[in-house]
Amino acid sequence: MIITCPRCATRYLLEAGVVRPPGRQVRCARCQHTWFQDAGPELPPTPVPIPVEEAPTPTGPVTDKSRMLPAPSGSVAQPVPNFDIPRPPPPPTGGGMTDRLRARSRSMAGIFALVALVAGLPLLFFSLPEEIVQIWPESASLYEWLGRPVNARGFKIVATHTQELNNTVPVISIKGQIINETDRELAVPKVRLAVRDARGRELYHWVVAADQERLGGHEEGTFSARLESPPADAHDLEVRFVKAGE
Repeated sequence: MIITCPRCATRYLLEAGVVRPPGRQVRCARCQHTWFQDAGPELPPTPVPIPVEEAPTPTGPVTDKSRMLPAPSGSVAQPVPNFDIPRPPPPPTGGGMTDRLRARSRSMAGIFALVALVAGLPLLFFSLPEEIVQIWPESASLYEWLGRPVNARGFKIVATHTQELNNTVPVISIKGQIINETDRELAVPKVRLAVRDARGRELYHWVVAADQERLGGHEEGTFSARLESPPADAHDLEVRFVKAGE
């Protein structure tokens, strides 16, 4: 009877009757593996038995020693040669490939974010001019150059002026309204008035405060001013809010 170790594929030739029905527990002399061997069909006794080398003392636990196949005395049986087929190396795990994929994903995400930012800047620039001018006052000149002047302060001035004589003294009288065009309460800036000649050169200017210090959303305030004895070559009057540093 030939039996084969299911672990290392070593084959042994046993004499008939050693493994009787229904079978018994056996152990491989090479790898110490144990398994239950079926008896198989009964065969006539083998005339020349081939003894199996006595197995060394097992190093691992044995589940059922009473059913173990005792090693017969004598010389070692010749095992059938077993050729090992090398296994292909396992694919790399963790490190290299995963790190490269993660780095590439981060790079692509950064490129998409940059493209979205560049594409969204023009839309943001033209949809929120007032907010951008408040954060970046220098952009007001850019909006004006593009033909879209922006009211950075949130106020609008509507002014009128008249010329009159006060005991033969010429007087320019100015009255105006200050309108808060936003939805929030704001501090009212001071008003700057300037007299200019026909060439647009400033001859004289002065600053007045509005009648109200603060105005709520869409509220209106007032201011007034007078200039006695204006320059003889005065041609027009400029009315605007005081700029920073003036």
